[in-house]
Amino acid sequence: MPQPVPSGSAAVPGHQEIAGRLAAFLRAADTALDSWDLYSDEHTDLDGWPYDPETYDGRKAERDGAVWTAFSPLREEASVLLDAAEADLGRIPVSSVQQRWAWQLGQLRDALDRIEATRTEYRKLLTAHPHASREARHAAVDARNAEAWNALYSWSVHGRAVLEIRAATVRAAGPRIAATPPPPAPPATAGHTTRR
Repeated sequence: MPQPVPSGSAAVPGHQEIAGRLAAFLRAADTALDSWDLYSDEHTDLDGWPYDPETYDGRKAERDGAVWTAFSPLREEASVLLDAAEADLGRIPVSSVQQRWAWQLGQLRDALDRIEATRTEYRKLLTAHPHASREARHAAVDARNAEAWNALYSWSVHGRAVLEIRAATVRAAGPRIAATPPPPAPPATAGHTTRR
């Protein structure tokens, strides 16, 4: 009898490793956002205006850069995660599917497209100005990170849906049967009896 072809995350080589990169990104993004919220609360007035706009903008650029850097190890395989999660949705019992998951996957795909567009635009800019000064390159990096911020924030907010879908898929699959039989019981030796 032919075996069913795996789909979803089960069909993705190294899926656990890629999911681990997503989890690492989510932790790093949470840390950057928590740090930013604390800084912003302490360095703005009641109307939200910064006391020192230049320093405030510098800290915002640090936040944007930290989140861009955290996403970089995941970026190339993010679409693979989304494809697997969409396939996994069809393997989960309807009663276990969260209504928001399909919408969140759409938000993540749209955000990934925007991140890629920003990255492409930045690379074209660098190619067009190969002799740009270090300051100009640094300013371009800051501009790229700021432009990608909303899309990266979407990943920090909705990325957990991918992990939730994977967990629901594993639960739906039920307990796995061990691939190898248990080792045989040791033989009875002289002086030992087996009680029944």
